[in-house]
Amino acid sequence: MDEKSGKQNKIAVVTGGSGGIGKEIIFYLTNYGYAVINVSRGLSDISGIDNFTCDLSDKTQIERTAEKIIEKYGKIDLLVNNAGLGISGATELLPEEKVRYVMEVDYFAPLLFTRALLPAFKTHGKIIMVSSACALFALPYRNVYCSAKAALNMLSFGLRMELKKSKINVVTVCPGDVRSGFTSNRLKYTGTNERYGDSVQAAQNKVDGRENKRMDVKKVGRKIADICVKKKGALYIIGAKYKFLYLCSKIFSAGFMLKMTEKIFVPKSR
Repeated sequence: MDEKSGKQNKIAVVTGGSGGIGKEIIFYLTNYGYAVINVSRGLSDISGIDNFTCDLSDKTQIERTAEKIIEKYGKIDLLVNNAGLGISGATELLPEEKVRYVMEVDYFAPLLFTRALLPAFKTHGKIIMVSSACALFALPYRNVYCSAKAALNMLSFGLRMELKKSKINVVTVCPGDVRSGFTSNRLKYTGTNERYGDSVQAAQNKVDGRENKRMDVKKVGRKIADICVKKKGALYIIGAKYKFLYLCSKIFSAGFMLKMTEKIFVPKSR
């Protein structure tokens, strides 16, 4: 309840809100008057936030957490599926169990959590899928992450059409590189063989060396919070260069874009 106005606060659920972009989204949503619930393995240190601990790779925990939220709050106005995990390495050599784990967190968790919470939306409301610019462009040695986020985009677009009659707006947000700790937390595999030589490690070094060029996490968090509250479009890309590359992908052939991406992200072998 908003003490000043006497009106019931809108209820927002944010996954992965204990740090990074999610923490900033929560901060700005509270400033917009939302009562915010954080769902993650860690706790949010923002005052007044309700925390539900949950391993989002575990279907049972997802369903139980959703049940507890619905039982306590009854209704939800906004869901932000923000939690995500990166992985890098040669696709051929990545451990299969880690590939499946990333897919669980980046694709199945938003799918299952959304399905579990939809009964609390009734009519009206908004669902935000925090995807990635990696969903828009194939990248070497980050192929699994790109694939997971591309699948999330398609899930989001399809839900947008399915839920239109219920007046539940589904929005996809694709941020570019952000200084948030995401890169350092990414699962990294630099194993190689004669097929790849030193290109796996070289590509990894190139990505890790871009930290000072990434977008500020607070600014990105605020933009996503603004989209949550003020925007209704289907897709938002955050970062000017990513918008430009997306435009290029609509103009030039797939072959040309793949060659350009390869030139940028695959350093020449020694």
